[in-house]
Amino acid sequence: MGEPSRQAMEAALARIQRLSDDNWWVLNESCRLMENEAWVGSTGAGFGTDVHGMQKDVRAMLTRAVADARAKLATTT
Repeated sequence: MGEPSRQAMEAALARIQRLSDDNWWVLNESCRLMENEAWVGSTGAGFGTDVHGMQKDVRAMLTRAVADARAKLATTT
């Protein structure tokens, strides 16, 4: 199987960017609720830390996916 065409890579980048945009805020409400002490105590604090970490991880993965797709597009003729 050969390299994808430029048109195929542009379409893939557009899909990846759309998915990134759609999912960027996926954990925002949970983070906001935890910041407002929706769940208190040590278990709540631990969950709040975890959910903020997960949000950071998701955003890093989305950023990486978009960057990787842009880099691939830049080398596609």
